[in-house]
Amino acid sequence: MAHPSLTRRARRSALIVAGSLAAACGGSEPPPPTPDPPQVALTVPASIISDDKLQVIVTVSGCEGGSTLNVNDRETLLRTFPHSGGTMTLTLERNDIPYATAGLAANLSLNAVATCSDGRTNRSQPAPVSYFPVQRRIVEPQNAGQVVTDHFVIDGTSANPTFLGCGVPPTEISTLYRVNLSGKVTGTVGMPIACTPETVITERNPISGKRWVWTPNVGAFAVDADLRITARTTTDIGPTQLTVLPGGDAIIVNRIDEVRRLSHNPDGTSESVAEVKWLYAPTTLESVIAPPLVRADGLILIASLGTGPDASRTDVTVTELYAGETGEQGAGGTARAAYKLRTFARNERLPLGAFNDTGNTLFLGLQLGSEQSQVIACAANQDECEGARLQWTSPALPVPLAHILYHPGASRLVAVGQQRVWFLDASGQIRNRDNRSIDANGALNVLQVLRRPNSPELFLLNAPARGLDGAPTLPNEIVAVDQTSGGEARELFRHQVVGSLGGAIDPEGRLWVRTGFDVVQTLPLSDYRRYRP
Repeated sequence: MAHPSLTRRARRSALIVAGSLAAACGGSEPPPPTPDPPQVALTVPASIISDDKLQVIVTVSGCEGGSTLNVNDRETLLRTFPHSGGTMTLTLERNDIPYATAGLAANLSLNAVATCSDGRTNRSQPAPVSYFPVQRRIVEPQNAGQVVTDHFVIDGTSANPTFLGCGVPPTEISTLYRVNLSGKVTGTVGMPIACTPETVITERNPISGKRWVWTPNVGAFAVDADLRITARTTTDIGPTQLTVLPGGDAIIVNRIDEVRRLSHNPDGTSESVAEVKWLYAPTTLESVIAPPLVRADGLILIASLGTGPDASRTDVTVTELYAGETGEQGAGGTARAAYKLRTFARNERLPLGAFNDTGNTLFLGLQLGSEQSQVIACAANQDECEGARLQWTSPALPVPLAHILYHPGASRLVAVGQQRVWFLDASGQIRNRDNRSIDANGALNVLQVLRRPNSPELFLLNAPARGLDGAPTLPNEIVAVDQTSGGEARELFRHQVVGSLGGAIDPEGRLWVRTGFDVVQTLPLSDYRRYRP
């Protein structure tokens, strides 16, 4: 049967449908799929970095022809870089970094955002890092271990220093090392005493050119600039305190509180026993409570506890000793005068002591009840620290004191608790910023105070508590303390590392810090003040 003919409209509709079906069957190409976003990854060399710059490693893939890369701290843009693709190391300068208002070190969460030329973009996962800005970093020589020993001192200038410190190599012979700026050992000498974390190396004496190296309760020796040992103690002298006289001899207090003057053996060229020029050991002396002080007139001041009015009490006495220098009146080691300042019951916690730089004041750290303490300042050249001879009494401090010391560069008495530090002025008032102590972080203890006599700043080295066996620990935090224009002590910066650190101040006043295996020279303190006004 024949079909009826189609109307014109029906025929047109059929053609349109047919055309649509033809297109669906491949008559033209579909639109291309949307390209994937680029892949971005950012990594940092370490979680804690102290360097003159902060380098990050960024990998970008999926951007043909390169991309623009923003490196951010969280949502804050730090710097924009061009990126040609693949893996690149990018450098953030220290002025790119936003520093903290507390602690100064920047605790960053870095991420990278890549934007392709066609507008596609993506962000990396965050990479946490703590960054502390320094002047320069000396990296440990390959497979050579630490650049310097755990503890060290510095000879030379800030531009060309050498580092001096002791260590114990696999031979187990305690050794004194000199290391140059490249980390190369340029001199060694075997030590006649044990090197421990508590070993002290004194400043180089300007007249003798020597240093004294001593380990508490073990021994001491004098060493010249060529690492020649010219004098050493005998094995029965375990020094607990050591002060260097202007000519280079040492005043040593030993374990049983005898006071000796030991010669550095000025004509010696090889190791020999130090000549004992005199011994001061009266039966009334029971314990020396402050490092001996050499006064400008050449007399040596000894602050000690000794025989009191009866067996239950003890006196604090300041004794002026003749040093025995050439031309000095009186025989060396004999007393010119003695002053009894205070009497304490022996069942009390006995006082700590420290002289000021001139020796006219003896500070006594007193332990009070309820785990509190305070400091008093006594005239050191008069009997009875009462009335006008009691120069001041500090406010009560809320912890027992571990030690006290006078810092002449700031004209401050520094009162150190196990974890907290206060600064007292010439009237005994607390001069910490906002009246708050400067504290070691967390469970750390204040181990050491670094300072130079002509500079107001000082540095606290904080370490974990000693182990159950009493073995000393190494610090892992350093805190710089300076003074505001109003004379208040404040924290300038704080840096903590994984592992351990050590610090020393060079003759020009610049701080160097061992951070793990490497050594850094910190910025001038004025730069840190600029970062943290």
